[in-house]
Amino acid sequence: MLEKWLRLDRTDNTPLSEQLYKSIRLAAQEGHIKAGYRLPSSRTLASTLGISRNTVGTAYDLLAAEGLLATKPGACAYLCVPPGFSFHATQDTVTLPTLSITGQKLAQNRHLGVFRGADLSFRPGQPDPTLFPKDEWGRLARRATRGLKGDALLYGESTGLPELQEALSLHLAATRGVRVAPRDLMILPTVQSALFLLSQCFTEHGDTVWLEDPGYPGARMAFSDAKTDFMPVDENGADTSGLISTPKLIYVTPSHQYPMGSGMSLERRLELLERARITGAIVIEDDYDSEFLWQGRPIPALQALGSSAPVIYLGTAAKSLLPGLRLAWMALPPGLIDTLQHVQRNLGLLANVYAQSAFAHWISAGHHRAHLRRISQIYEKRCQTLTHHIQNECGSQVVLLPSQGGLQIAIKFAPQIDDRMVAAFMAERGYTVTCLSSLYSGNRVEQGLVVGFAQSNDRECQRFSRLLAQALHRQVSDAPSCPPSPAPDDAPPCVQA
Repeated sequence: MLEKWLRLDRTDNTPLSEQLYKSIRLAAQEGHIKAGYRLPSSRTLASTLGISRNTVGTAYDLLAAEGLLATKPGACAYLCVPPGFSFHATQDTVTLPTLSITGQKLAQNRHLGVFRGADLSFRPGQPDPTLFPKDEWGRLARRATRGLKGDALLYGESTGLPELQEALSLHLAATRGVRVAPRDLMILPTVQSALFLLSQCFTEHGDTVWLEDPGYPGARMAFSDAKTDFMPVDENGADTSGLISTPKLIYVTPSHQYPMGSGMSLERRLELLERARITGAIVIEDDYDSEFLWQGRPIPALQALGSSAPVIYLGTAAKSLLPGLRLAWMALPPGLIDTLQHVQRNLGLLANVYAQSAFAHWISAGHHRAHLRRISQIYEKRCQTLTHHIQNECGSQVVLLPSQGGLQIAIKFAPQIDDRMVAAFMAERGYTVTCLSSLYSGNRVEQGLVVGFAQSNDRECQRFSRLLAQALHRQVSDAPSCPPSPAPDDAPPCVQA
């Protein structure tokens, strides 16, 4: 009887004794063999299965160590199955735990405005994996594996490898004007983890945070426990002039605003820094993809203006290389890292040391700057291709916002167009896009899409643009039964009558 429930795979690298142990255990859990069942002797079962007696003996030892097998003097072994061990005994009684209020906030899907199709190539914020320099990176990764030693492989250098801090300090000074000592650079897995760390350290219940509108949904999620005031965004970036509250933190993407693509004017930058100085707020500058702007000279980072207001600068390799490397950084005001390093360690927000080492050598050897020049040219051409086809197919039905770089463009629709229905139409035909309206949080909402182009080609851009024109034509010709209106992120697409 027992043999019919046993599964041994001799092509598997798992030892046969472990496979046998797991098979007997699973048969007990699924209720095929019950408590008190007498197991065959090791000799008998070994002969039946065509394996060694030692293999059966080891499997029985594993069961005995777990308390699932017992023997009586002069008798065969038998199963000891405790109450509740069987799947059948527990499957109707399992109660899922209830999340706390904080847990419920953290579990909210911040990508509700993303309509997923079979093809992710037009999703914003995603680089092209085929442009990743895998051969050179592989060589540097092997070098890191051989060269790293000591406490760095354990829990030492938790804020970042010194060689990466040094390389990044020089790189940021040369390319973004950021002035930061190597030891004041904290290396983290993602920008999102940095935002969570900062929210935990600098906001209390009832504190106010200023966010861009429209803006990055990850920032809204990170600061969801705080009060939020929203800075409207136009062609000159975020505007703080209309806000009267006193913020604890101000989050901005000044060099390449997400999702609108605008750069913050110098006048707006100085005004923001002055408001931060007067109110005592900390400015969080997210410089997520401004390393590869392709039009004009990149504006120096906000941090480079040298204001007396504290500025925390965030950067990442997720856009220029790959998100899967899990490499981001914070440039902190002098002395702050002495406190935050304990927070980083306590939250477990540590970056992979082998990736850090490879990235340090990648930067120091000049590969990173050369790679940025290369991908800037490629992404600029792909952006031009997409905008060309959209303009040809959609004409005056859309307004394409100017893009100076990055991985996506914003497309505005007329107010009567429901971007959720357009996005649903595109998703049904295979294309993943993000609704512009889902990125707004205040009273003002605009209709449109945020579309990535990093992985696109001419044929797909043309097909995408033709389908977009069809979707817009349907919206204009068919009067919707539920006109667009400001809606929460979880609002479903309108349904035509």
